[in-house]
Amino acid sequence: MPVKLTTALRVVGTSLFALAVLGGILAAYVTGYQFIHTEKHYLSFGLYGAILGLHLLIQSLFAFLEHRRMRGAGRPIKLSCQQRRSVALCIAAYQEDPDYLRKCLRSAQRIAFPDLKVVMVVDGNRQEDAYMLDIFHEVLGGTEQAGFFVWRSNFHEAGEGETEASLQEGMERVRAVVRASTFSCIMQKWGGKREVMYTAFKALGDSVDYIQVCDSDTMLDPACTIEMLRVLEEDPQVGGVGGDVQPPRKGLAVEDDQVQAAQVRATEAWFIHQCHTSRKQ
Repeated sequence: MPVKLTTALRVVGTSLFALAVLGGILAAYVTGYQFIHTEKHYLSFGLYGAILGLHLLIQSLFAFLEHRRMRGAGRPIKLSCQQRRSVALCIAAYQEDPDYLRKCLRSAQRIAFPDLKVVMVVDGNRQEDAYMLDIFHEVLGGTEQAGFFVWRSNFHEAGEGETEASLQEGMERVRAVVRASTFSCIMQKWGGKREVMYTAFKALGDSVDYIQVCDSDTMLDPACTIEMLRVLEEDPQVGGVGGDVQPPRKGLAVEDDQVQAAQVRATEAWFIHQCHTSRKQ
């Protein structure tokens, strides 16, 4: 049956059912029909009360079924060592508030997922954008796992004084930095958020299995990556997963006990990591 016809039938059926319920309630109100009542009608139970009770019962039933389904979804992902998945987190940054950017990078650092690659692309390469690179060095830099590159161009627009040869060289440098570093920061010519995301995707290519994205003012839950990966791995028909994004609350912070709880929930991911390490050895 065509999808449009199925949708139309559902709309018609739902509308007819709503009209039938409304008609029954109006009839019960007009006639004053009641199933049970006291002698002087101090207490009574009629058709309207029966409909409300049935509605509450159905809501409770579906809430119970959904709760049971969500509890079942908390089981560990059943992946073998041969199915170890790699994930890259791409952070889009543009003239971000310094405090928000620090919190975002620190929360990314706390994500409980093995070998998570973090790629921050800054939409702008001017002097006034350099503070974002400094914050990257402050939070994620200072190790051999971190790399950065200030690019005069982007993948669709050459910067001032850029030749074709230097443009190609810059593209290769971006790919090399992103793929070789666990934490990388690319500053590029302004081109908008779409250009920022294109750079991250283009540089990563097929080097990872999944790509997770967020803005530079997002505080990430330590278990966000493993929870989204769980949904993708459990249902092959799911091609993308959105997180539960909420406005910041006053005094919100990621505490150590939250990180420990996330690490427990990510036990399966760490198990995969250990299997992969033992195979290398």
